[in-house]
Amino acid sequence: MEFTARVPERRLGPYPLDEDGIASLLTRYEFGDSCLRRVILDQEYGARAVRGRVVRLVIDARVVSDELRWEPVCLDLVDVRRFRIDESVGFSWVLYDPPQFTRFDGLLQVDLCAERFGALRPAGSEEVFEGSALVFEAAGGAWSVLQPWSR
Repeated sequence: MEFTARVPERRLGPYPLDEDGIASLLTRYEFGDSCLRRVILDQEYGARAVRGRVVRLVIDARVVSDELRWEPVCLDLVDVRRFRIDESVGFSWVLYDPPQFTRFDGLLQVDLCAERFGALRPAGSEEVFEGSALVFEAAGGAWSVLQPWSR
């Protein structure tokens, strides 16, 4: 028995979430009014666990170079150390600004509610988590373009 709808298969990528990969992601997509469709958390436990916590974020965003057509894109974060998801009843995760990517202490912070910073860069990872409703801290990650959602 399948309890949730599948996430579309990868069409392009993965591209690393390094400086060049993040620049490509932010150049390809317009994130204003995009929507976070799915957050998938996966954690292995026990002595034989080979990986830490992984998170997949699936976002419907608009492709800048293709008349702002909607396209699903995913961010796969590996070895996620901590995250914060503040939910409110009846609220959909509409992203008003592009994700903000920062690095502190060798870890990548992905803040999907970064509009509170405006043009300022946070001073540290605590400031990223402080006041953000949707943020993840990981050792690294990648982004991919997904096939269109099946109807």
